[in-house]
Amino acid sequence: MPDTTFRPRAWLLKTCPFCLKLRIALNEMGLDDRFDFTVFEKGDDTEADLRRRLTDAGIKPSYPAVEVAPGEYETESDRLIARYAREAGVDPETDLPLLAYYEAGVFPKFIELFKEHQARADADT
Repeated sequence: MPDTTFRPRAWLLKTCPFCLKLRIALNEMGLDDRFDFTVFEKGDDTEADLRRRLTDAGIKPSYPAVEVAPGEYETESDRLIARYAREAGVDPETDLPLLAYYEAGVFPKFIELFKEHQARADADT
């Protein structure tokens, strides 16, 4: 018998443009109230715990990450958006104008800044 009390848990890195992309999509699909969200900072204990969970599950740590079923994890914003769009009967290409606005607007610049920030952080370590 399936666990009807399970709520997917989404881990979102505070400065991650991909995490924001997922959150926008879930909100626009009207699904965000079905999730428990954990927002974390790079290098904190929450990130360490998530990295351990993903590694133990055989998944390369990346963000966002969602526990889609008990002990089952999935990463990559586009794959997660597609998964939950299918479940909601939504076409992400035509039914999510806010997501399209984000992707065509500030998202590319956020990616550029995110990569620069990561390169600087990696150089400092």
